[in-house]
Amino acid sequence: MATEAAEATEQPATSTASPPPPRRRLRRLPWRHLPLLVLLGVYLYARIRILTGYALFTAPDTGSYADRPGTPIETLSFTGHAPRPWGVPLLYALVDTDAARVTLQWTIGTLAWSLLICACWGRLRHLPARLLSAAALICLALARSVYTWDHAILSESLSISLGVAALALLTIWVTTRSWTALGALVLVTTWWAFTRQDVLPYVVLLVVVLAGHAARRRYRWGGLVATVLLLGTVGWQLSIVPTIDQSYRSWGTGLSLSDATFLYRLRFQVLNDPEVKAAYQQEFGMPGCERAERLAETPFWAMGPFIKAYRECPELMAWVQREKGSVGYRYARAHPDHYTEQVLKVLPSSLDGTAGRYAQPVPGLPTFPEKVFFPDRHKVLPQAGVLFLVALGVGLLARAFRRARWLAGAGALLALASTASAVAGMMYSAGEYSRFGIQEAVLLRVGLIVLAAAALEAVTACLADGVTALRRRAPALAGPAAATASDAGPPDEAAQAPERELPEDAPVPDDAADGEPAGKPDLSIPQPRKT
Repeated sequence: MATEAAEATEQPATSTASPPPPRRRLRRLPWRHLPLLVLLGVYLYARIRILTGYALFTAPDTGSYADRPGTPIETLSFTGHAPRPWGVPLLYALVDTDAARVTLQWTIGTLAWSLLICACWGRLRHLPARLLSAAALICLALARSVYTWDHAILSESLSISLGVAALALLTIWVTTRSWTALGALVLVTTWWAFTRQDVLPYVVLLVVVLAGHAARRRYRWGGLVATVLLLGTVGWQLSIVPTIDQSYRSWGTGLSLSDATFLYRLRFQVLNDPEVKAAYQQEFGMPGCERAERLAETPFWAMGPFIKAYRECPELMAWVQREKGSVGYRYARAHPDHYTEQVLKVLPSSLDGTAGRYAQPVPGLPTFPEKVFFPDRHKVLPQAGVLFLVALGVGLLARAFRRARWLAGAGALLALASTASAVAGMMYSAGEYSRFGIQEAVLLRVGLIVLAAAALEAVTACLADGVTALRRRAPALAGPAAATASDAGPPDEAAQAPERELPEDAPVPDDAADGEPAGKPDLSIPQPRKT
């Protein structure tokens, strides 16, 4: 009998060692990533619709980026002997047709946004924050003010895509410390630095972030190598800026790039504003030019006639050569109130998007992403400011800068840097505000999305910690009663006690779902006893 009892009590141990049923094996698969795959599938479908339904857009300055019939100028030079930095001309030189160039831009943009979506998904831990970041980034990428630049033969598409890719690769490197991601980050950032000259502040900010990581032991060598290489990129860019400035004379009106940029400011910010015009003439010694002043008062674009009138005023030309680099900054210091008023008046135009003003949207795609992320011009600053303050406040209360430190810091820093870059650009450029500021407009929204996702991650983590604490208290209270009941029963009854089965919707621990042991058995469950 003793032998039979022993065999009977050992039988359950044999059954528990048998392979789990197929239902349990399916649970070990990473189903938590299924929403990401679905969202990426929707995004890819929309991107294919864009590629098959776009209308090509070119502008008068397309010829300064890509070779055009009838404009025999050098467009690609790594030493600055071309009207533009080499980033965009290099891409366009790889193929011969505009359709192929659009396909390249479409491919880079699709990969960049997908990479950022996956990087944020992998950095976050809780499903609500993951869904928020992925869905919001996809909607932003499918907004008309964003995707339409992919079928324009200009610099905006590549500049936006490489900026998004740089943020994604930086996030991946911080998460994984992968040398592959770091190498790709250096290459992408170097390419990005030579798409447009106003990218340089972002590159300098990235160098500062990498240098900060180099001070930490776990990132030391990677951060140090990347910092040194990107400092070389910054030096390279700065060294060829004067050459590009003069090489721009081979394109357009024969003016240097700095002269042409300042004339736009003179036409749209100085001569058409009596207060600014008086300050420039009385305080900074700007000579008068009657014909140019009359043209500046008209509502028409008329840049060609304005440049012609400017060339007929040699004193004004000499003054521009002396003062063009600093007079905007000096005016902002001398008249901060009026300059602030100008900024608040023009900044919404720089950040409100470009839908319908340049490349046309693809028919059949939904319009709600544009309405959500690029509202009416007068709503841009209030909505962005409220969202930033709410996300920042909730994040601080939920300790987002501790629970989701990297994403919270990156989102806040990117939003602030984009706003500062847009404001600083107004000192040196004017005219096509929405086009010149589209890079800052997109990256501002990316920063707000990342910051909001980090805040939601922190809130979800707080709630999860509270639920876990409650669950831990329940077994502690039920433990003494369960132990008394198990000790009171006879051994044979304990041995024959049926094994508990998990219900269909019972949660599976993360380690068990990943294929790892779920931990030690629960000692509160009666165990079989040998006689």
